[in-house]
Amino acid sequence: MIKNPQTDRVLFQIRESKHTKRVKTKLLLRTLFELGYKNFQSKHTYTQFTQKSPINLSDIKYHLRLKYSETYPNIIIQNIQVSPRSYLPTLTSDYTIHLNRKFYLRKSGTLSIKTKDNKKIFFNYTVDAKLIVLQSKIELKRGDELSNLNVKKSTIRLDKFRAMPLLDLKKASYEAKRKIKKGTTITSRDVMGLMLVKRGDRISVTILDQNIAISFVGKANKSGRYGQTITVINGSGKKINAIVTGRKTAEIR
Repeated sequence: MIKNPQTDRVLFQIRESKHTKRVKTKLLLRTLFELGYKNFQSKHTYTQFTQKSPINLSDIKYHLRLKYSETYPNIIIQNIQVSPRSYLPTLTSDYTIHLNRKFYLRKSGTLSIKTKDNKKIFFNYTVDAKLIVLQSKIELKRGDELSNLNVKKSTIRLDKFRAMPLLDLKKASYEAKRKIKKGTTITSRDVMGLMLVKRGDRISVTILDQNIAISFVGKANKSGRYGQTITVINGSGKKINAIVTGRKTAEIR
């Protein structure tokens, strides 16, 4: 419990057939106080000691590192802690690892492994890491376009998110879905695609046909965001479907 104590003292003993010891926190704090350690505090009624399992967890830690790095390319992982939810004297080397679907939204959670004989074993884990995310410089109102003027990149510790945080900002790509307070980490739930074309706009339309590109100016018959299909009326009054590719631009493919 304490690094480099003057002398080692036995606080409690775990019975040979057991691997945990649950004690009243008041008793533990009083014992430590009598030994001269007066700075310990706890809000919990009981404290549990768990014997550490002598198993190799490097494969599970590597899997966690890989999965978090795939989700967050800019992540800096400083430490990963993994522990079985019950004492394991041994661990087979032949198993598959299963994470919760939205594991990446939290720094800690529970994963399971499935052994060759279909046995499930559960583990608790914590990932200590830093991320570079987008945060609001000022308060944003619904419909405001996100840009370098009102959004900045910030380094934060991985904790928990309501939804996937935005890691990068593409030009003319997002607008605020709701009011966003200053200093807020922006997630996918806070934004939607920027309305690049509005109904009635005169827009530039490009027809792509193999190696040939033909452009004309048409009138948007419908508003649209990036990647959405809208109807465009050309000079002869014909309605044509086109895909929004930028501000007042679309393509026919």
